Amino acid sequence: MSCSGNFTPYRDVDCRDLAIFHEATRDLRGTTFKPYLVATQETRGINFRFICNSTYMTRPPQNAITMVSIHMPFCRDKEKSKAKAFVTNICKMGCYR
Repeated sequence: MSCSGNFTPYRDVDCRDLAIFHEATRDLRGTTFKPYLVATQETRGINFRFICNSTYMTRPPQNAITMVSIHMPFCRDKEKSKAKAFVTNICKMGCYR
């Protein structure tokens, strides 16, 4: 159980999480992200923090652990306009080979 405003503990990513992640990141270029953990927070929508394995398309390619923050508004179908999930922040947490 968590208090309002706090993020939930991290858990494995499920199919619904992946759909939101792919909706928000589909236009990003230059890096591939593979999410494996997620935490959520209810605000005026839902905030997601995805922990991902990332590969940056540099020479040579650089691998890193990255936190991708995404916001999904609650009003997804209000008045026939679709509010979509979007990336709010990408934070490289550490590099590895």
